[in-house]
Amino acid sequence: MGTAPDFAAWAVPDLVIPLGGRTYTVQPPSVGDMGKLLACAVRGEVNLKLVKGPIPDEVQEILDTIGPGEHPALGDTYAQMVADGLHPTTIDRMAYYAIFYWARGKEYADALATLLFTPRDLDADSDESEGEPDPKGS
Repeated sequence: MGTAPDFAAWAVPDLVIPLGGRTYTVQPPSVGDMGKLLACAVRGEVNLKLVKGPIPDEVQEILDTIGPGEHPALGDTYAQMVADGLHPTTIDRMAYYAIFYWARGKEYADALATLLFTPRDLDADSDESEGEPDPKGS
């Protein structure tokens, strides 16, 4: 009898998040965490107004089972980020990215992160050629 093939090439790969000089490696969510992660994705899409709310009761029930210090999209990496002293907003952004990475795929997560987190130059958005009044005082 032969041996089974090595499934490593077929398994879901880790999510690798570089941040400055560090790299965080997030393992794919377990079967048990996947329901929680999908509930987080629903909440995220409602909160970001990508989907009209409210959050369905059955989804909220799943969200209510997520304990303090637990994040189904980041797994054990969440505790490492907290221990490393990352700013809460940075962790929150990484969590949003991970949620949508696992739930909707890399392209969706990349596009959403770019839309949400890319700094914008508000002055560059105005077009002076349209005859808008100059915001400077007279």
